[in-house]
Parts: sequence; C-alpha cells; structure tokens
Amino acid sequence: MKRILSNPALKYVMVGLLNTAITAVVIFLLMSAGVGVYISNAMGYVVGILFSFVVNSLFTFSIALTGKRFIKFLASCAMCWVANIITIKIFLLIFPDLIYISQLCGMIVYTIAGFLINKLWVMK
Repeated sequence: MKRILSNPALKYVMVGLLNTAITAVVIFLLMSAGVGVYISNAMGYVVGILFSFVVNSLFTFSIALTGKRFIKFLASCAMCWVANIITIKIFLLIFPDLIYISQLCGMIVYTIAGFLINKLWVMK
C-alpha cells in the first residue's frame, strides 16, 4: 500500500477510477430522478471534473488549489478529449467494426495524456 501511495501514476489511476464511479453515480441518479440524458451527463462530468481537480491536486500531486491551476486543468481536459477523439477516429478508420474497442483505446490515450499534462504542466 505504501508503494501505491508514493507513486503519482498509481494515485492518478486510483483517483480516475473513483472519479469514473462518482461521475456514473451522479449521471444515473439524475436520470432516475427524471432529468434528461444530456443534462444528466453534463452534470455528472461537471462533478467529475471538480472532484478530479481537487483530489489530484491535493492527493496525487500534493499541490495547492488555485484558480490559475483550475483553468489549466480545464484546458488539459479539453486537450485530452481531443486526443481521445483523434484516437477513436484513427482506430475506426483501420477497424471500422470495433466501435467499443475504439472507445477503450481513446480512454487509454486520454488517461496517459491527462497524467503527463497534469504532471508536467497543470500541477507545476
């Protein structure tokens, strides 16, 4: 356990898994309460982004929360999402029938890019 808590990459993955669960719970709770699919999705992602910023700042990278860093974090999310979409598009050009696998590949690229951008730029 000590090894995990001293490794920023492993902490980042742990936070990401928890973030995914929290985002999904928010989305599904809102949908079950009658909120529309897209509004539920947007609200879930807002909660997820806020959670991820706070926990990655304090736990993963042990750094203070600032407005400037939050703006950089939002830019990082946008960059990672673009990398995700590009990965999916390229994958589907090569393997057009593997739509679910393309999403997984996009998620992997998003996660790796997110860790690197956060470590090297956002959380500096």
